[in-house]
Amino acid sequence: MKKDYTHLCIVLDASGSMESIANDIKGSFNALLAKQKEAKGKTVFDLFQFSDKVTHLVKSADLSDFSDDLMGKYTCFGCTALNDAVCTAIDTLGRNFAEMPESERPEHVLCVIITDGYENASREFTADDVKERIEHQRNKYKWNFNFLAADQDVWATGRTLGFQRDQCISFARSSVGVEGMAKNLCCAIDHVRSSRLADLDIMPDDDLMKDSDEDIEEFLNKNS
Repeated sequence: MKKDYTHLCIVLDASGSMESIANDIKGSFNALLAKQKEAKGKTVFDLFQFSDKVTHLVKSADLSDFSDDLMGKYTCFGCTALNDAVCTAIDTLGRNFAEMPESERPEHVLCVIITDGYENASREFTADDVKERIEHQRNKYKWNFNFLAADQDVWATGRTLGFQRDQCISFARSSVGVEGMAKNLCCAIDHVRSSRLADLDIMPDDDLMKDSDEDIEEFLNKNS
C-alpha cells in the first residue's frame, strides 16, 4: 500500500428529482474537492453519476494536478439505477487497483453513495449484489463506505445494501442540507485519511430532515 494515498469515489444520484439541488451539489462538492486538494498526501477522485444509466464522469483524477471543474458535467434526468451504479463503481475501482503493483495501491479507499430516491431502474444488479460487494471490500480490503440519502429512512435502505448503521446519514434536500452533507463528508474523509472511524458529530437523521434552515445553520457553524 502507498502511504498517504487516499482514493475517494463518489457515486452520485443524477435522477430528475435531484435537479432542484443540482447547483448546490456542484458548488458544495467543488468546495469539498478544493479542500481535499490541500490535504497532506495524494488524493485521487472518481465520480460516477447515475440515473437510468451509469456514467463514469471523472476517472482517477489526482487532485494535486487537476484544475478543471470536476463537477461541471453533472446533469440530472431520468430514474434511479442505484444498484447498477454502486456495483459498477466498486467493480471498476477493484479492477483498477488489481492492475496496480501492491506498493502503489491506495492506503485508504472511501466510497460514498449519495441519493434522494429509491432504486427503480437497475437492469444488471440487485440489492444482494450491492451488499455482497460492499461486505467483501470492507472485510477483505478495508474499504470505507458511507450512504447519504434524502427523503427516505436512510438506515432501512442502507442496511439492505450492506451499510453499517453509522455509515448511513440522512440529509435535507435543500441548499443548507446539501451544505451540511458536504461538510460531514469532508469530516469523514479526514477521519478515514487519519485511519480513524468516521464517528461524526452529526445531527440525528430525523432532526436533520425536519429542522428549520436556522437550526441547521447553527449546526453547521458548530461543526465548521
